[in-house]
Amino acid sequence: MQNRYTGDIGDFGKYGLLRALCHPQDYCEPSLRLAVIWYLVPNEAHNDDGKYVQYLEPREDNLKRFRDCDPLLFDSLAQIVRQDKRSVTSIRAAGILPPDTVFYDAPLSYAGIPWSGARARELRVEHRRRWVEEALKASAQSDLIFVDPDNGLECHTKPYAKRGPKYAYFDELLPYVHRGRSLVIYHHLNRSCSAQKQVTLLLPQMGEVFKLRDPPIAVLYKRGTLRSFFIVAAPAHRDILSGRIVEFLRSEWRRHFERMA
Repeated sequence: MQNRYTGDIGDFGKYGLLRALCHPQDYCEPSLRLAVIWYLVPNEAHNDDGKYVQYLEPREDNLKRFRDCDPLLFDSLAQIVRQDKRSVTSIRAAGILPPDTVFYDAPLSYAGIPWSGARARELRVEHRRRWVEEALKASAQSDLIFVDPDNGLECHTKPYAKRGPKYAYFDELLPYVHRGRSLVIYHHLNRSCSAQKQVTLLLPQMGEVFKLRDPPIAVLYKRGTLRSFFIVAAPAHRDILSGRIVEFLRSEWRRHFERMA
């Protein structure tokens, strides 16, 4: 996650999904306490990512296509962009997520840590370990943990490498599963193969690492760059989250999301 993305078309889908997963469909269902773990890295300037905010322009087509999905969310993001207050701090302050949401926004960066020398790698590993521990501590009382890395789930990049902070790693997420928490994992899809194939390759990895009884739910967000969200439901939350995804995909959001698994 980078502050410059705040309010863009990706944010609209991200927070729309989280709002649907947290809120009960009727008074008999429990709310799920949410924690948002932003893998916050410094803003970059080498591309146009984060500039896709035209969907917030108050044109009739935008209002029907996007605002009808979630008016409160749409209006809140439009205000953040209009006032040029694009940062995760503004998301925290906007009230678009439940009031008991925990936000962990400590930056994850190796700036200032040496890149050469015998101790350099150890220092980066230790820095990341402390960051992960603090995120776990902050979200200890939450039911649903949203992890928001800049790029997504781990690839061949080592966690202590320069680009390591842009990824979430399975061993960092496993403690949440062991606690009986549910996960929502952001993953940025690439152009190496089809979206379906990328998702299909990741699902068995998650099943093996997390020792899941039921496979994760995967949904594809089709606006802007393709993004997937993996919902790893704890046994206690499986029926609740499955039902909320079904309702979500029956709503106006069906124009923008589709279920992949």
